[in-house]
Amino acid sequence: MLNAPDLLSAQDAVAICVFDLNNLRNINNNLGHDKGDEYIRSFAVQLRIAVADEYFVGRDGGDEFIAVLKNVTRMQVEECLRDIREQAAKYSKEYPEMPISYAVGYAMSQDFEQSTMRELFRYADKNMYIDKNRAKMEEAAEEKRMNQRLLAKVKEMGYQFSDCLYCDVFMDQYRVLRASSKFFLAEDGSYSGAVEQIVHKLATDSTRKKMWSQLQIDYLKEHMTEEQPIHEISYKYTEEDVTIHGRLTGIFCDTGRDGTVHHFILGFEVFHDRNVAASDEKLQLTQYYEQMKQAILENGNYVEALLDTAEAVYTVDFTHDRLEKIFYHSESAREFDLKIVLPCSYDTYCLKQREFITKDTRENYRIVEASAKLLGRFCSGEKQVTVEYRKRGQNGKLIWLQKTVLMSQDTIYDSELQEETKVVHGIILFKDTSIFHEKEQQEKERLQLDFEKADSASRAKTEFVNRMSHDIRTPINGIMGMLDIIRKNKENPAKLEECLGKIQLSAGHLMALANDVLDMSKLESGRLVLEEVSFDLLQLMADVTSLVNAQLLEMKLSHHTHRKNLKHTILLGSPTRLRQIMLNLFSNAIKYNKVGGKIDTYAKEISFDGITVWYEFKIKDSGIGMSEKFVKEELFDIFTQEQTDARTHYKGSGLGMSIVKQLIKAMHGTIEVKSTLGEGTTFVFQLPFKISEQSGTKIEEKYSFNAEKAAGKMYTDTQERESSVSSNVEESAQNNLNGINILLVEDNDLNMEIAEFYLSDRGAMIEKAWNGQEALDKFTSSAPNTYDIILMDIMMPVMDGLLQ
Repeated sequence: MLNAPDLLSAQDAVAICVFDLNNLRNINNNLGHDKGDEYIRSFAVQLRIAVADEYFVGRDGGDEFIAVLKNVTRMQVEECLRDIREQAAKYSKEYPEMPISYAVGYAMSQDFEQSTMRELFRYADKNMYIDKNRAKMEEAAEEKRMNQRLLAKVKEMGYQFSDCLYCDVFMDQYRVLRASSKFFLAEDGSYSGAVEQIVHKLATDSTRKKMWSQLQIDYLKEHMTEEQPIHEISYKYTEEDVTIHGRLTGIFCDTGRDGTVHHFILGFEVFHDRNVAASDEKLQLTQYYEQMKQAILENGNYVEALLDTAEAVYTVDFTHDRLEKIFYHSESAREFDLKIVLPCSYDTYCLKQREFITKDTRENYRIVEASAKLLGRFCSGEKQVTVEYRKRGQNGKLIWLQKTVLMSQDTIYDSELQEETKVVHGIILFKDTSIFHEKEQQEKERLQLDFEKADSASRAKTEFVNRMSHDIRTPINGIMGMLDIIRKNKENPAKLEECLGKIQLSAGHLMALANDVLDMSKLESGRLVLEEVSFDLLQLMADVTSLVNAQLLEMKLSHHTHRKNLKHTILLGSPTRLRQIMLNLFSNAIKYNKVGGKIDTYAKEISFDGITVWYEFKIKDSGIGMSEKFVKEELFDIFTQEQTDARTHYKGSGLGMSIVKQLIKAMHGTIEVKSTLGEGTTFVFQLPFKISEQSGTKIEEKYSFNAEKAAGKMYTDTQERESSVSSNVEESAQNNLNGINILLVEDNDLNMEIAEFYLSDRGAMIEKAWNGQEALDKFTSSAPNTYDIILMDIMMPVMDGLLQ
């Protein structure tokens, strides 16, 4: 047919269509020639279906086909080609594992008169290659759109692959979706070949076989499904003495007609060592560059997105100092519009805008206010310049603006000069960053406030240490002085007794200081454990009053008690801590009172629900009072006293009120204070207690405190803990230890001597051990019932008391 020698005329109306199949070579190479022949046959069938029977359709060898249409118009030819494309698309949708792709060109005798069929075929063949280029461009555009959809899916799933592939299981092909500068695979190729390279690069001798098998197509068909869309393979290898960890992740995309995976994404992740990543600036910069480059390459709307973030955009010709266009994207940006006719001088425009710039940010603005300055930066290699400055609007409001200048060089043709010229153009983006600066300022203010608080706490602790050093040295100096006096007055019993009394008073003060510090430490760390025992509230309040009687007499203070509705007084709780709270508040009411003043104490039951009883306690004094500011801001803070000389005049560590508040809080109560400077102070605190099951019966003696025996002595709020060993307390039957065998364990010689004295003085038989291991050995080697009691220190060498 093509070799016919007759010349064609316009009246013959003959059209020759030439078709060339795409992808045949790939199919032959990857799937074999049988699949290639199947691909050719499928196109032949679809071509014959689409073209009318009266027209000739045939194969011209290899992957080319021809169709000869006679007595047709151009419109009929176009319609025939459209039918062929629709038929091919329908087939491809039904058989996606091997879609038909082809290029076509045609030539008509009307266009090439006096041509033979062979010559008309050559014209059609040339046109087919034009269509092939068009098809390639369309396929490339569709591939780009598909890549964007696939990468969006990857991002949506939370992955950030440095490199990833789009793989076709049926065709055994892959193409690169994303690749870093160091990626080791080609842009596209055989998937099976890529697997060999991946295993060679990422696997070790111990992991090679497993990685290879898990990347095989048959394995993926079995294990990667819609129900199990993720397939992960971790890897580790050594490169240049550096161990590199990473992971391969397969993501299911779709299935073929057989229901198995057809397409999937294979992503590559490298996990950099934390210490290396933190210290290697080059690595961090490279990662940033790679991610920025990929964002630009992958985001088809990157430029639009960049422009949308700007409040206004300028286009400038810096070479000729010309501001060409201004585009406003927000009404607020128009506030600074100078109403100048464009194009105009960029330098002149910036000079007028400078009037709105605040003086403290004008130096920043000057960097980008002149074409010559920006050309100089461009010539030195800078393509982007960003500055921030503040402008004052017409309403006086200040706003922060970020000005970003993006520069590029173009070659333009000057029609007047009839020559090419190199020009540096610029796009200037303006962005309102006021909100960011407001947040930054708020954060600075928050940090400053935190710093001031921390600094205040630090200064308070420093002042506390200074006060404590004074308070500790004073009684120690007193004790040392009294000892010197004793040595020189051994023959004077009265003087000896006086000195011993003062030594004991000083020691008691030291013990109170130590107890305050320890209590505060336990409360702050949450290590304080409250006891829960039965006690008599009336007896406890009487004990507290007895303990402070001597001080009341010394200050000539009158004390009035007020009791109301005390129905439930046998309670369950911590009598030790309640006594500590009451003594602390009572002692302060005495210390900070005036000679001849008065103190009123109140107690009343305010509610009872059958299980829990609430009590309100109040202590009111006529003392020096406190300022309203100190009460609100500092009273309950640690290490604080309103008067800096209070430690000298009134004594105290500045911890008492902090301890009181923390104890009341730990006991689930509340405390309030009212004070007037120069008139006095009132403390009111409320506490809940459970009713003791021993209500109505005598409380065990061990929970009672015999205050009458201590009357006349000066106690601090914690000294009652030591009362049982006071040599001034009269001995009772309870203090008689005759016949009691005690193993005493203590590593400090002085403490051992004192403890042995007290115990022996009461009749106990003492055996000593100097560490936990020695005590354990003595106990295990002794006969049963050898020791009635073991008393031991906690912190000791060899073995401590807890381990023992």
